[in-house]
Amino acid sequence: MYSKKKIGFLEAYSIGVGGMVGGGIFAVLGLTITLAGGGAGVSFLLAGLIALLTTYSYIKLSLRYPSEGGTIEFIVQGFGNTVFAGWVNTLLMVSYIIMLALYAYAFGSYGSVLFAGVEIAWLEQMLIALVLVVFVVVNLLGAALTGKAEDWMVFYKAFYFDSF
Repeated sequence: MYSKKKIGFLEAYSIGVGGMVGGGIFAVLGLTITLAGGGAGVSFLLAGLIALLTTYSYIKLSLRYPSEGGTIEFIVQGFGNTVFAGWVNTLLMVSYIIMLALYAYAFGSYGSVLFAGVEIAWLEQMLIALVLVVFVVVNLLGAALTGKAEDWMVFYKAFYFDSF
């Protein structure tokens, strides 16, 4: 049932782009405009610069500590195999759960309006639950399927929204 295949470059790239486009544009665009108002463009510019610095750091860390552990491996390398590193890794996992909840909530809100024309609470909740279940199942089936699913979603987002 579980795939032992690894993700390739395209899948890793798609996961990164999918997270930025899905979270950075679809999920938080309205919130950013509400909070930043006219400064939303500057906010996104600063976020882009921070993303570039983060990418540079990940490249350097990946070259220095080649591993399949990613961020968790970098934390262990920086702080050792300590309780503190365990706490930081736990916070990292909690942040992933919070991001997934944000994406699922945005999907439910947008999906309700897309399918019904208005926000309907029960439809939003059903779509939120559906997206969570689908992604849990995809992840349980292995990294290769997760990567391929992300490839498809990024391709769809890029070409579907490009047609507008």
